[in-house]
Amino acid sequence: MSDAIDSNRRGFLTRLSKPVRALSAEAEPTPRAAPRPPQAVDEALFERLCDGCGKCAEACPNSIVHIRESLARIDMDYNECTLCQECSKVCPTGALNLSVKAQIDLVPSFSQGCDNYLQLTCHLCQSSCKLAAIHIEEDELPRLETELCNGCGQCQSSCYVNAISMVAS
Repeated sequence: MSDAIDSNRRGFLTRLSKPVRALSAEAEPTPRAAPRPPQAVDEALFERLCDGCGKCAEACPNSIVHIRESLARIDMDYNECTLCQECSKVCPTGALNLSVKAQIDLVPSFSQGCDNYLQLTCHLCQSSCKLAAIHIEEDELPRLETELCNGCGQCQSSCYVNAISMVAS
């Protein structure tokens, strides 16, 4: 019986001697309940920190940040985000944090109303993308490299036929 106890103790002490895994590097981010401004912290923390004060909405030069259900969210139906960080600079609670990568959890979705797809030459979305995340082949829908896209919505604003919508990534 004493051997079993010693074995358990050794196992316990052995486990204690191993390094602890870094949770932040391996933890899955919480899915967004709504599109959030750039530099929003993880959704679970964001919902706790954001108090709906509206300072981020007031600071946004493009008027895409709004307060809905007492939380900041973005609406890019009529304008794009320039990732100017003004919303993050004025956030008093840290829900929008300058240490978080400036990225929006949205990506463009191209509809079949795209002029290029309809065999009309158009490259406006591709030329408006400063990160070169959009590639166009003749008579095809634009192709997005999601790892390059920051979700700014400039491609959507450039599309005069409204063939681009921003959807959750």
